[in-house]
Amino acid sequence: MLLDSQYNIFTKSNLVYIPLSITIAHTLNFIVNSPLSTWKEFPPRLPNSVYSSLFLTPLLLFMSLTFEPIQTRKRFYTLLSLALLVVLIPLSYHGREYPPPLKNAFVAIAVFHGLKMFLFLKFNRVYLNQKNSEQNKEFKSYILTFFNWRPNSYIIPPIANEKENLSINNNSPTTSQINKKLINRLMIFIAKYLIFEFSIFTLIISTKCKLEVSEKAYQIRLVEFITSGIPPFTLSSMRLYLNFIGIMYLWLSLNYDFITIIVSIIFRFFFHSTPENNNYKSILIQSGLLTPSEYVSLKEWIITFLFNTKHLFSEPWMSSSPRDFWSTRWQLLINEGLKELGYYPVKNLFTPIFSKKIANIMGVLGAFGVSALLHEYLIIANFNVWTGEQFFFFMMHGVIFILWEAIFNNKSEDTKITKFLKWFLLLNINLILLPGLIEPSLRNFKFSDISSVSSYFAKEYLKF
Repeated sequence: MLLDSQYNIFTKSNLVYIPLSITIAHTLNFIVNSPLSTWKEFPPRLPNSVYSSLFLTPLLLFMSLTFEPIQTRKRFYTLLSLALLVVLIPLSYHGREYPPPLKNAFVAIAVFHGLKMFLFLKFNRVYLNQKNSEQNKEFKSYILTFFNWRPNSYIIPPIANEKENLSINNNSPTTSQINKKLINRLMIFIAKYLIFEFSIFTLIISTKCKLEVSEKAYQIRLVEFITSGIPPFTLSSMRLYLNFIGIMYLWLSLNYDFITIIVSIIFRFFFHSTPENNNYKSILIQSGLLTPSEYVSLKEWIITFLFNTKHLFSEPWMSSSPRDFWSTRWQLLINEGLKELGYYPVKNLFTPIFSKKIANIMGVLGAFGVSALLHEYLIIANFNVWTGEQFFFFMMHGVIFILWEAIFNNKSEDTKITKFLKWFLLLNINLILLPGLIEPSLRNFKFSDISSVSSYFAKEYLKF
């Protein structure tokens, strides 16, 4: 009996309910004991720990209310309100001075979980179709949907992976295959990290040379260039932009590689069965964290993630069309979210009114519009500024996407020269629009906050 009680502590619900109780108690304790002066302004000034509890409470509440299907409108709108709170709390505190690691972490969590929550609510509105019993059987709690972020549309077909002898409906890979995957990712991680440190060092040197970024919004400077011929950027500033976008690319890629390495280690020691321990019952099942069916499902997902899923980036510099860049090479993690929350709703809204072609065009603009709002959110919540440059950047790319498809929509296969010319044209378009993406961050980014070996070396020995 005691053993069963001990195991019950580690159930999925308790992993949510215990921290939820702590965060709510901490928040209520502050509300009761704080002076009245704290509440004279909105939002009130909160200590770091209380602000953390305030932010985590709606997130944990959302998780706790999604262990069962959303069978009523009341529950749906309650969950929708909690999702909005997760997104709005960091935005409400955008002007407050919190430590950058804390603020940046909560803003990133709000964007990631906010997008994931809205997707979860869209796909799990069971109350709209109560007669569909199959939908109820396939329901997975919000926690389990963490492992279904990227759909099968981005999975490499099994025929393309014959060398590994793996497929989506495969058996467990061999120990040598897992070790090979782990070693490869480690080597790539180290190589990328070295390039990342070098890029940080060159960026610090560039900013030390007093290369300033214009305070005027980039879209205004582009208009001035068209009307007055004033160059919107210089070669020196473009080198800075390329340096910065390279750092962001490497940072995101390193985080994805790090997750891949951790998942590989977890799979190797907790999910991979060898002939010697083939009958071993996993501690994840014994502890009650996972049921046998959930264990099998998670194991299959890990195999798919490690061996049949494309990387977060797929050589974006090789893109020869906007569709190739945005759909198959850049930020593949959030593509499906942009489709489901931007493309399909807008397309369906315009389909009854306009032709299919016009509806598709509006859907593309809807997807880029959602992406623009996400990036504007990051700038406002992190730096407390708004210039509209992120919105301009993504909507212009949406327009270019549409025009490109209309102009180059030929079914014949391109020759090598044609592909090169398209690649060169797209490269120049991306370079012209790049400052709109980079400048809002460069103006407000404190390079002294960068935590890296290069930044430490520059500050301690070069006195930068």
